[in-house]
Amino acid sequence: MPSHINSVKPVKPELLAPGGSLDKCRIAFLYGADAVYVGGKEFSLRALARNLDHEELAMARYLARAWGRKLYVTVNIFARDTDLSALPHYLRYLADIEVDGLIVSDPGIIILARRLTPHIPLHLSTQANTTNAFSAMFWKDQGIARINAARELTFEDLAAIRRQTDVPLEAFIHGAMCMSYSGRCLLSAFLNDRSANRGLCTQPCRWSYGLVEEKRPGEVFPIMEDAAGSYIFNSKDLCLIEDLGRLMQLGISAFKIEGRMKGALYLAGTVRAYRQAIDRYWRSPEAYKAEQSWRDDLDAVSHRPYTRGLLFPDKDVIHTGIASTGMLSQSHTLAGLVYDAPDREFPRRESSDASQTVCTWTTVAVRATLNKGAPLTFLNPDGTNVLHTLHHFEDMNGGSLDVAHPNTVIRLPTPFKTFPFQVIRTTKQSRPITLAR
Repeated sequence: MPSHINSVKPVKPELLAPGGSLDKCRIAFLYGADAVYVGGKEFSLRALARNLDHEELAMARYLARAWGRKLYVTVNIFARDTDLSALPHYLRYLADIEVDGLIVSDPGIIILARRLTPHIPLHLSTQANTTNAFSAMFWKDQGIARINAARELTFEDLAAIRRQTDVPLEAFIHGAMCMSYSGRCLLSAFLNDRSANRGLCTQPCRWSYGLVEEKRPGEVFPIMEDAAGSYIFNSKDLCLIEDLGRLMQLGISAFKIEGRMKGALYLAGTVRAYRQAIDRYWRSPEAYKAEQSWRDDLDAVSHRPYTRGLLFPDKDVIHTGIASTGMLSQSHTLAGLVYDAPDREFPRRESSDASQTVCTWTTVAVRATLNKGAPLTFLNPDGTNVLHTLHHFEDMNGGSLDVAHPNTVIRLPTPFKTFPFQVIRTTKQSRPITLAR
């Protein structure tokens, strides 16, 4: 064990997951998140996500309390004066429903929150780009209870901050990265008049760029020898599953997964992989090693090529953090979610087909086109899977179907137990998905 972390007190980190909607909050808790961070309809850096209205925020707080988990709300825009008139009412509402923390970055919002909601812990967003121990101590003096360390830090930088200050630290371990410094980017604001620092990023860093000589307008030269252009700003996605053991040694208080705009399959796959990794290390640090099944889960969700980011830079690879194309890897897709239908038991059918004589039926909200013979995988929170071939399925009136379309509800016989909001995935044609511009 490195000498510089011998004095760090071991702590089991909180697994913090994104909740882009109320259903995603349920899924995150179900698959093992200790806490979920969500955004309201305003003042959040993911303004284009589904987000939660006031009633849904209250319900999310109720769910967190029922599960014994925590709910944090992002109020992390860089505020303009026009925002400040509506902010006090919103902050008081969050205090009324007793959320467990506010994620903030703007000093003005911090002042307001300390004045209006002094009992709610304040967590400093990565947007504040905290890169050293003195900055961490400064923010602690301003009333900050936890700091999300800047993504620009190396492992040694993070260890140094942890060694020199007792303020709880949080670190991103998985998800999309931003090419700009701690996410403070102006590309979208200049190109589309939609500021990333106000939650409206259109992700121009993911676009393809070429070189144009001013005397040859319209003639585009790729910067790299790639017919699709050059994705010089397009960062890879962070994945630290293999390095989680080293990070656990630092005494980090929370590991955070990015992705409030990602889907249910992404959420279930990432949360359960990191849940198992954290628990495995905590039970037996000496015997810990990353399991292939965890990486399989992470490979099965939609993602760009993975990188270990700046925490663990690969010195043997040039531009290790930049994806050379704008395509996503997507080997699997969300087939559907199990719904809790009140009539889960249906009369036994007279049939020679054993799959149709099972009494327990499962109601599924379909999210992808499903044909007969489709391979389904039912994901369990403990990391196990149940494989099932879709032979027989019906509409909710009992009519037999040959194909199920997205945004419909079906029922199918299952010779195994299912549960509400269980995530079901299916294989997808091996075709890269090009990012929309």
